[in-house]
Amino acid sequence: MSTEVADRERQAILHDLANPDEEMRRLAVERLLALSIDEALPHLLEGLGDSSWRVRKAVVERLVSCGEHEGVGNALIGALADGENSGRRNSAFEALVGIGNAMAPKLLVSLQSDDVDVRKLVLDVLAGIGDPECNEAVIGMLEDQDPNVRAAAADALGVFGDEAAGRAMHTVAVNAKEDSLVRLSALRALAPIEHTLCVEDLSPVLDDSLLRPAAYTLLGQVGDDASVICLLKGITLSSRASRESAMAALLRILSKADGGHIDRLVENIRDTARANERLVTETVERLPDADLATRMTLIQFLGLTEDPVCVVPILEAGSDEAIAEVAHATLEGLGQVTVAALETSWNRLPMDLRSDACQLMGRIGGDKAACLLLASLDDVDSGLRAHAARALGDLHCMEALGSLVRRLESAALDDEPESEEEVAAFIDALVALAPPGATESEEAQQVIQMLASRLEGSGEDVRLAIASVLGRIGRIEDEELVAGLLRDASARVRRAAVEALARLEPGAASEPLRLALADESPLVRIAAAGALGHSENPAVIADLQRLIHDEDTRVSAAAVRSIGAHCRRDNVGADEAVELIRHALGCDGMVSLAAVESLCMIGGHSAASAALAVLDRNEPEIVQSAVVCIGAHGEEETVSELVSLVSHESWSVRAEAIQTLAERGIRRAVPPILRRLETEQDSFVRDAILRALKQLED
Repeated sequence: MSTEVADRERQAILHDLANPDEEMRRLAVERLLALSIDEALPHLLEGLGDSSWRVRKAVVERLVSCGEHEGVGNALIGALADGENSGRRNSAFEALVGIGNAMAPKLLVSLQSDDVDVRKLVLDVLAGIGDPECNEAVIGMLEDQDPNVRAAAADALGVFGDEAAGRAMHTVAVNAKEDSLVRLSALRALAPIEHTLCVEDLSPVLDDSLLRPAAYTLLGQVGDDASVICLLKGITLSSRASRESAMAALLRILSKADGGHIDRLVENIRDTARANERLVTETVERLPDADLATRMTLIQFLGLTEDPVCVVPILEAGSDEAIAEVAHATLEGLGQVTVAALETSWNRLPMDLRSDACQLMGRIGGDKAACLLLASLDDVDSGLRAHAARALGDLHCMEALGSLVRRLESAALDDEPESEEEVAAFIDALVALAPPGATESEEAQQVIQMLASRLEGSGEDVRLAIASVLGRIGRIEDEELVAGLLRDASARVRRAAVEALARLEPGAASEPLRLALADESPLVRIAAAGALGHSENPAVIADLQRLIHDEDTRVSAAAVRSIGAHCRRDNVGADEAVELIRHALGCDGMVSLAAVESLCMIGGHSAASAALAVLDRNEPEIVQSAVVCIGAHGEEETVSELVSLVSHESWSVRAEAIQTLAERGIRRAVPPILRRLETEQDSFVRDAILRALKQLED
């Protein structure tokens, strides 16, 4: 970058740092490192206290990138002592953590600070960094005079502590003279470093209601008989925190147990639940108000009890997307217990829960589930009918075939907006009864025969739906049946038939499919052109070439893309493919864009050279796509043609061209890019220019 341009950029940065607009200050911060680090650093440190969090975030990112500089560490640690500006203090904290292990030596020295808040924050930073080399020094901080510092030391050791740290924190945890919150921090820190303590080790804290939950968490890591007995007692306690911690610990033990041990432990949990009438009830009552992690624990624990009372509450909890997977997996694991409970409460369930219940029953199966789902096909709610249909498909319930076809016909004839989703659901269900790969099965034959019998005399939308099912089932022996739909009076049905034929014969284009190229409807010709793009038969290239000159530009665009697809599969050579679509580069926008996209599929020098033809077009989208193609496939001489686009009127084209020139290392582009920097007003393009210049001048 020339001295004159560099000085102008420097002045612009310093001016924008004082701008009242936070976005201008943020952009100035992002450009600060274009200056020397010594000049930029004071401005970055000042920006730590900016009123805008977005500016502070940008400052943190730059400080992290120059964290090796001598003055950065001491300045950031000094900022931790700023009791007046919490934003500055928090940003300094974030930057120190981001710099990482390189800061550890300076931070360890700062542990001797007279400022209690600094000592605590330094420990928090060390926890964020997680450097095990700090272990010994942080263990010493367990004896600090301030309880908040001692607690912070325990928290940090929970991140990187070793066996010595575990022993030290055990001593702190069982020390009755220590502050309770420090003891609690020590107990909690023992869990993540997996320091094993048995019931006997923890006996001094198991009678303390504040400390007991953390002790139960540690027993969950042990899993011996004494721990299980203690935890089973814990789930019956009146203290909710202790009860829920014991539940979580038992679940952890279960997750690591083998088959026989799992069965015994689950049976013990069920026996305990049966013997304590309020346990399941209170756990169910707690579900709506608990935090996310606790709700997941409660759901899994309730599933172990196999109590029907918990089924609907768990289903209700599953309305929250964050825990839906756990809730539904738990109910699915309960199997027929879930189905029986849903059957009993079906008429009282809200509609959204019935829909979720349908999906569950589709996975659980059984006669009761099938009966409930079949009855739901006649529900007044279309959404429930759709969920029931898909669930019956999942169950592969052939008894539902007649009802599904009847409902498909009814939904297809319905003009209501939601009927489209219902039709899609019935199509999915019928396809599931005769899935691809099982085309010779008796079930598939039954589905096809019933659908074929409904074609004659049915309405357009019904025929359209049936054509969709036939195509998705994909039996080659049904080609004649599907081809007959190419003579349908409806263009929509004919198009669906074309799409179905493409699935029936993916390897080569059938004669009916090629005949569809002359259909009077552009929709059908578009579908046929797209279908031929999947063919393995090179003979269709001639058909696609003719379609490039179709009177409908959408058909032409589809044909052009299909030629590119054939070249990508080596059905036609790159040079030949380029010549086939060259004419399309000069056509209307849609066709020209398709031609450029096809050139990207074709690849190679000839494709990149052909893309040069559209660089002077007025449509930025086409020009930008051509730049991408040239950058990906062009030789240096071809890519150099993009230099003229550095000053293109469209910001998107300018940015793409500048980025491409930099990535391809076209150094002759530096002077025009520098000239553009002097007048560029778009912040996104300015950033692209600065990155490009750095890349080209390195």
